[in-house]
Amino acid sequence: MHAVVIGAGVGGLTTAALLAQAGLEVTVLEHHTYPGGCAGTFWHRGFRFDAGATLLAGFEEGGVFRRLEQRLGVRFPVRLLPPGEPLMEVWLPDGRVVVRPVGREEELRAQRAAFGSKVLPFWRWQAERAQALWALAPGLPFPPADLREGLLLLGRGLPWALDQGRQLPGLLTDLVRPIRIHTPPDPGFRRFLEAQLLIASQSDIAHTYALFGAAALDLPHRGPAVPLGGMGAIAETLAQVVQRYGGRVLYRHRAERLWVEGGRVRAVDVALGGRRRGERETFRAEVFVANLTPGDLWALLPQKRPSPPPPDGWGAFVLHAVVPASLVPPGALYRQWAGEGEWVFLSLADPHDPLRSPEGQRVLSASVHTPLAEWQGLDREAYRAKKQAWQARVEGQVERLLPGFREAAQLVLGATPQTYRFYTRRQAGWVGGYPQVHPWRTSSPRTPYPNLWRVGETIFPGQSVPAVALGGERVAALILARLGLAAPFHPALEAKEG
Repeated sequence: MHAVVIGAGVGGLTTAALLAQAGLEVTVLEHHTYPGGCAGTFWHRGFRFDAGATLLAGFEEGGVFRRLEQRLGVRFPVRLLPPGEPLMEVWLPDGRVVVRPVGREEELRAQRAAFGSKVLPFWRWQAERAQALWALAPGLPFPPADLREGLLLLGRGLPWALDQGRQLPGLLTDLVRPIRIHTPPDPGFRRFLEAQLLIASQSDIAHTYALFGAAALDLPHRGPAVPLGGMGAIAETLAQVVQRYGGRVLYRHRAERLWVEGGRVRAVDVALGGRRRGERETFRAEVFVANLTPGDLWALLPQKRPSPPPPDGWGAFVLHAVVPASLVPPGALYRQWAGEGEWVFLSLADPHDPLRSPEGQRVLSASVHTPLAEWQGLDREAYRAKKQAWQARVEGQVERLLPGFREAAQLVLGATPQTYRFYTRRQAGWVGGYPQVHPWRTSSPRTPYPNLWRVGETIFPGQSVPAVALGGERVAALILARLGLAAPFHPALEAKEG
């Protein structure tokens, strides 16, 4: 039984590793030269830069990466962040710097110190909602992809609802009301939450639905970790697992067309690269998995009309740089500017990670949200001018976080949505998935074809590296259950048993 996975992102590689372990003949097709996609890490002049995602969690007991380590017999190269270590620092317009440490009690103390006791009811609400969700959410089959998942959702959901008791009406209401309802009317606190939710839900407090917001704000308490060598170490480890179980991960192989016959996908045409550049090959299989956005997948199907990214979908402008280690003040690895101008999310390489940069130097990335429409239809000169203008603006914001940055930076690279479109093949350079404004925004992994499945941040549970790994687990379970080739597992069942 042959399975083809299109795209070597974390979601696709998670599915591929589990299918290969179960005995399927697995081929992963990746157009780029390294795995991970928007959660990959690339080399440049001896430094390792994270292409996109930089925050990692999911290493708590029972978390998705702990499950994968146990199931696949592997150890991801990470440094776990202990309670009390600062995860993030947020700069507010009034000059305050708010720290988010690891650990619930530690964070409550930091919040009280920054905003006073008036914000404690919000954090009590957040903790209650998040803990209720974590009792249900791991591997949650929503929306159900088939009857088996529907029965699983019913079997888990009813006991969970009974366990919630008086909290249940509030939980259900928070599916449809924004998180702003729960926030105290403190401008500084709301600004702080806006900064957090912009990177976690791609939306603001007036539009992020409350349940997702509560879960997104729980990141410091869900097994945060620093991947050694960069975020790409997660995808690289999964690619090694695929190969260990007899699968193939083929780089510079770009899927061009899916062939449908009798209501099923039968083959994929692939353009080859490297020494075979210009050649084409057709891969036939019984199962297909697409680690692609909906529009990018439909573009491979002649009978489908590609859909554009959502109007509220985001692109990113990212600054990659190398600075002297002496320039970086002590503090958290992640720092966010929420003052005037663009809101910048700064990620610093762990100073104890020699894989990222030589001693005495620090690698960093600074990311800013940018509307996709601004980068469409530009000629070469207009594009170059816009990129230079954005780079200057972002450099100025980084200067606020790291005084002396412009003068001391030893290497600076800028990446626009068009950069992401070129390297990751994502439509218009869309990143971050759907803004989480309601719970039905992200769909199930099913497609109109029974042997073609989707993974990635555009299926439930949405964006983030652990979320796409959860989706990959789910798709592998669905495929194996339908094929009857292995004892069917499902992350939701394992979470219940745990």
